[in-house]
Order: sequence, then C-alpha cells, then structure tokens
Amino acid sequence: MKTRIITGLWAGAIFITVIALGGNAFVSLMGILALIGLSEFTLMRQHKLLAFPFLVTALLVAFPFLLLLLETQVVTDELPFSIEQWLVLGLVLLLFWTVVTKNRFTYEDASFYFVSAVYLVVGFSSFALVRLSEDGLSKVLLILFMIWATDSGAYFTGKAFGKAKLWPSISPNKTIEGAIGGIVSAIVLGIIFVWIDPILPMIEVVILAIVVAVVGQLGDLVQSAYKRQYGVKDSGHLLPGHGGILDRFDSMIAVFTVIWVFNLL
Repeated sequence: MKTRIITGLWAGAIFITVIALGGNAFVSLMGILALIGLSEFTLMRQHKLLAFPFLVTALLVAFPFLLLLLETQVVTDELPFSIEQWLVLGLVLLLFWTVVTKNRFTYEDASFYFVSAVYLVVGFSSFALVRLSEDGLSKVLLILFMIWATDSGAYFTGKAFGKAKLWPSISPNKTIEGAIGGIVSAIVLGIIFVWIDPILPMIEVVILAIVVAVVGQLGDLVQSAYKRQYGVKDSGHLLPGHGGILDRFDSMIAVFTVIWVFNLL
C-alpha cells in the first residue's frame, strides 16, 4: 500500500503538471504513453520489442503524434499520404511479414499489432486533441474527475451493497450495484464541477457524466478481458503498485475516444 501511495503521488503530480502545461508537452507525453502501451501489449503476447513487427507498429503509433507536434494542417496536407494511408501501409507491411517469416508471424499476429496501434493512436490522440481544444484544460479536468469519481463510487458502492455480479467471467469482483454507484458519483461530481466552472449547461453535463461512467467502466472491462486472455495480473510494471500504463489509462482511452469521435464536447 505504501508503494502504491508513493507511486500515485509522484506519477499524479507529473501527470497533472503536464496537463496544465498543455501544448507540445502534453502531446509528447501522450505519444510516449502510447508507445509504452504498445510495448506492454507486445510483452503480454510474449513477442520481442526489437523485432520487425514491433518496430513497424511503433512507427505507426508515433507518426500521428509527430503531426500533432507540428501543429499545422498545412504540413499534413503537403505530405504524400494521410494518417489513414500510413496505417494501411503499416498493415500491408505486417501482412508481408507473414510471408517473409513463412507464417511464423501469423495473420493473427498482424491483426494484433494493427488493432493495438489503432486503439492506442485513437485513444491517446483523442486525449491530446481534447486538451488542445478551446477550454481544453477545463474539459480534460472535468472528464478525468468524472472517471475518477466513477472508479471510486463503483468501488465503495460495490463494497457496501454489491451482490449481483456485473460480468463475472471477465471481472469477478465488479457488481451491478457498484456500476450504478459509479454512474451516480460521476453525475454528482459533474454537477459540482460545472457549478464552480460553468463550461457546460447542467443537462449536458449530466448526459456527459452518464456516457463517461458507462464507457469508462466498459474500457476497464476491456482491459480485464485481454489481461485474462494473456494470463497476466498487470499489463506492465512501470508504476509500482499500480501496474502498467494500460492498467492506469484503460478507462481514459475508451472515454476520450468516444468523446472526440462523437464530438461530445
């Protein structure tokens, strides 16, 4: 517990500081976290980090964040390919590698790397784009506080009242009562936040809180599902007492993806 608290304090201080700075510092952090997440996926699958598939996929992941760092649409327009074309090129290279290795690197492996790349790029770049938008700091803080309120509310409500299992085959400790408590906690936190900093109408923040709470808990279940598939307790060991980057950002990846793709802010 002591290790968990100490890690939470220093990691949280760094994270909040970079969020406050915004701009290139935050985009760079998101790119670094996405690459660390890719390394965690790769190691969970028991593949080597310096092998061709990982290096190709790392380039796929890094490229969109490089474009964000350049901070101009002109640069993107002048490139001979779009981000979508870049991702497709990476997929083709991964598929070619199945031939070069005589199917020791399989179609399933290629799919694993490509899906991992899209998951990480969309999730962390959406996080960055929300921060770079107008009133980005307030928006990011609102969403993060809702996510944290959901986690805390679900935990304590589940402990106190939880009986009906939510999804026992994936996460045996989660309960329906806890999930509802998480949603209620997110709504209450959202109302308090916009009462202090009225960046959204009250009805919109209630709807947003429900979306954040539901999607965040689903993102957590996704993380539990693939860890169970690979037989690991934590995605990594970068954060002592907390696991890896994927362990800490599972809900955020899902929430910011949905918020940015569907323009909910």
